[in-house]
Amino acid sequence: MLRTRLVAGRYSSLVVSIVFASILTATASLETFLDVLKVTPGAPAPITLRLPDTARNTTAPLIRASEGDLLPRGAVVQDDSVAHRVNAFENARRPPQRPRLVAQWFLYFLLAWIASTYLRTYSSRRGSLLRTQVGFLGVGLATLIVAKAFLLFTSLSALWLPAAFLPLCAALFLDRRTGLMMSLVFSVLFSSLIGFDALAASVFWAASAGGVMSLRDRKHSIAPLIVGLNAASVACAVCLAFRVIQGPFNAGADLQRGIHSDLLSASAGGLAAGVALYLLQAWLYPLVGVVSRARLLDLADLDNPLLLKMSAEAPGSWEHSRAMANLAEAAAASIGADALLTRVGAYYHDLGKTCQCKYFVENLNRGEPSPHEELEPDVSADAIMAHVVEGTRILRDGGIPEAIVEFAYTHHGTSVIEFFWHKCLAQGNPKGLTEDAFRYGGMTPRTKETAILMLIDSIEAGSRTIDPPSREKFEEMVQRIIFVKLKQGQLDESGLTIKDLRVLATRITDTLCSAHHTRIRYPWQDARDRGETPLPVPDAEHPTTPKPSDNNGTSAAVESSAISAASTGSEPATP
Repeated sequence: MLRTRLVAGRYSSLVVSIVFASILTATASLETFLDVLKVTPGAPAPITLRLPDTARNTTAPLIRASEGDLLPRGAVVQDDSVAHRVNAFENARRPPQRPRLVAQWFLYFLLAWIASTYLRTYSSRRGSLLRTQVGFLGVGLATLIVAKAFLLFTSLSALWLPAAFLPLCAALFLDRRTGLMMSLVFSVLFSSLIGFDALAASVFWAASAGGVMSLRDRKHSIAPLIVGLNAASVACAVCLAFRVIQGPFNAGADLQRGIHSDLLSASAGGLAAGVALYLLQAWLYPLVGVVSRARLLDLADLDNPLLLKMSAEAPGSWEHSRAMANLAEAAAASIGADALLTRVGAYYHDLGKTCQCKYFVENLNRGEPSPHEELEPDVSADAIMAHVVEGTRILRDGGIPEAIVEFAYTHHGTSVIEFFWHKCLAQGNPKGLTEDAFRYGGMTPRTKETAILMLIDSIEAGSRTIDPPSREKFEEMVQRIIFVKLKQGQLDESGLTIKDLRVLATRITDTLCSAHHTRIRYPWQDARDRGETPLPVPDAEHPTTPKPSDNNGTSAAVESSAISAASTGSEPATP
């Protein structure tokens, strides 16, 4: 049985959401479970205590912040009014009440379940993979844990938190729609760490959405820094707007507070998300099951040992793969899919044909008999289908990323090998076989890139049968193959839209017409066909065409003299 990538289902989403909510609930209420972290007036505060916003003026040693008043870690409360506020706040939340914990857990579970369901159902089809879901929610949970530690052990405003980090990850590795959805979920999750503060939640969402919508070019490694700057500017603008709406606000006085300024804190939070993504993106790629661009460029090197193995052992299949790569890359680029990933997938998808290369017609020499002539149809089908399993095994043994391996076991999907099935029926089906005996055992494509490769695999092979090549014939062949794949249900899970298919059909037809263009015949070809004397081959070593001269004829003379002098080692003559 071919082992494929695990796809998240309803039950797996439920389990992931329960684990996420349980860990986050314990993290959010951590200080209320531990008496050692209780703040007592007259003693140094073991943690930073963030008191609710009850007044506009603070009393020493409190620090004014967006979410209220802060009692920094290590500070000693001596003032009676401050001591009263601290005692009242600590006594109200200790020990944690069960109804409050259950309600908090339910909210976290609901948000995680919404995120998981969206990834599975509506995002880029890569989001439906279990590894991707666990990776994204795991990274988000880790970010929230770090944020909680930041709130407990620093006296900086909560607006410093890089709440846009995971939404930017989702936009970079999946798509911007998923990033926008994640911005809503994680702005609420981050604000829950400071009592669901409305200003903080708004700034977090603005930074996330602003950064996600500004992400245009994922190809450059500095893209996270650019979107981080955009997130910082949007967060700062929203924070300023909220402060002005809430009452009189002096931006100059706020900026003079330095690192405790609300405007600077909001800007720093958005920028920190972009910088963190820039620094950590190399480690995030494997966590979410995505191949980095640098790794793809390395795999696209034709000197890769696996590609050299294919070119030596199955040269016909290798040329087929190279032709597919050109078609697939252009097709993927036309609908905004990952063109480089599609090209690399095309290079490696048929590597299994190196095991029994002569079973595939493209590897037979002219006039060489096919081994299928001596085999029964079901045996031939088994030999053909084996290249999917063998290719997957070779790629995994070679350490190729699973996102590339996926092209190997999806490029035929679950389709039937029609040639041998019809041959079996023509022979009367003596073994009483069904279509399943001639059906590939892989899985249907679940991404746009793998679906494009499935279409190109059939289209490239079919284009070799078009004679004479014309646009009408290419267009008919492309549309028929796309329709057949749709009818067979092979594209149901790919995420390709009707618009995508229309654009793909047009772009593929254009590329085929360009690749099969005609050239003007050379004169020696016409002379050969007429049976005339072969035309002389121009001698490149002794050019006979003179250089153009000026009116006095001196330029040609000087050049001729210089060439003669160069051959004899003498000085050129001066006219």
